[in-house]
Amino acid sequence: MLKHSRLLVVGLLLVGCNDDPTNVGTVPDDASMTDLGAVDRPVATDNGAVDRPVATDNPVATDTPVATDTPVATDTPQVTDNGVVDAGPADAGFDAGAIDAGSVDAGPADVGSQDAGPADTGPADTGPTDAGATDSGPTDAGMVCTPGTETCNGMDDDCDGLIDESGCGTHLLITEVVVDATDGEFIEIHNPTASAIDLSNVYVSDLHDYACYLGRACTIAGRTAASLGNSDFVARFPAGASLAPGQYATLALTRNFTAFNSVAGVCPTYYLPLVTSDAGVNLAPCIGSLPMRPTAHSSNSIGTSAGLTNGQEPIVLFQWDGTAPLVTDLDYVFWGTPSGSNLQVDKSGTSITPTGGTATTYLADTPVAMQQRAPVPGDNAALVRCNYAEGAERRTGGNGLGGHDETSEPLTSTWRTTTPVTASDAGMLRLNATPGAVNDCR
Repeated sequence: MLKHSRLLVVGLLLVGCNDDPTNVGTVPDDASMTDLGAVDRPVATDNGAVDRPVATDNPVATDTPVATDTPVATDTPQVTDNGVVDAGPADAGFDAGAIDAGSVDAGPADVGSQDAGPADTGPADTGPTDAGATDSGPTDAGMVCTPGTETCNGMDDDCDGLIDESGCGTHLLITEVVVDATDGEFIEIHNPTASAIDLSNVYVSDLHDYACYLGRACTIAGRTAASLGNSDFVARFPAGASLAPGQYATLALTRNFTAFNSVAGVCPTYYLPLVTSDAGVNLAPCIGSLPMRPTAHSSNSIGTSAGLTNGQEPIVLFQWDGTAPLVTDLDYVFWGTPSGSNLQVDKSGTSITPTGGTATTYLADTPVAMQQRAPVPGDNAALVRCNYAEGAERRTGGNGLGGHDETSEPLTSTWRTTTPVTASDAGMLRLNATPGAVNDCR
């Protein structure tokens, strides 16, 4: 009887045993030979015989994770992206799988839908809050919006989710420039008024002596006009072109539209054509983009390698009907430090003599030494306008529309640069810019 009593105790102990606490990983551990319902292990009191399963055994298919589980190396990890997360703007769509396991974007956050997988395991975004759905992971480290009065500063002052710049200007504006991305160089213009603007007599140039390259005699007191080099341009928008109220248009400085579309994410509205024609040039996938026109100057006013200089350059937007003695400035920006032929605009002492007419002299611009200069944008970044009202620009006595002196704009406060970026997922390079859309200057 004593022997059978010991066997009964052992049998009860074995029925009540389980293996060590299971490990909490991404999946429960597989059932093992030590699970309830498996064959009992021989013990000293068994005399070498193996116990048989009894009716009280309760087999289970798999372990159930419990709070005391400890992760182990054999756990199966979830599927995640193998690459590092974008260092600049994130994908405009959404990842089909889990979020990248690396650091989150250092630039603006995703502008599309949130990722379909788990939230980012790296730090939260250091840029503005996502414009799409809220992340299920850590909250973005962007600025918290405090409601205020809406102004013309490129920000959502009243926290309604919109950057309201309508009515913030009285004429066409240059609003964004990309210079250091060969296939992505562009100039963006904007119509901030309540009416459509005809672009047929509107010009854009990167030459400080642009007024001397319209097919008329030009004299500058104390010096000669700068030469129009192969990299320079004085270009006119297409006949009949117009820009609707509140809309943006982009001028590409490249004819490789496949590359431009890939880098900028859009097709340009306009582009600088080749010297003779674009015959044989593949404009796909942007066949709707329109070529700019040269001026009536004796030689072509669009250089064979027209583009923007990274370190310093002026850009001028102006209008001229072809008969008026002088052109009318619309907007002007200069970045960097003047060097070589890339100088700031100053038409003081410049006079124009139309054929058979008399000389007419421009009013004095702001002296170069007193002009402000915008910062230089970095690699694949942008120079963006953040004040659509042009700040404390002088409104009278200038060569601009309505008497504005466009060379007096305080560029250091009305413009800023975006954060430079590197290659994004899958090695694709995307600009930290918003071609054809309002600038987000938060």
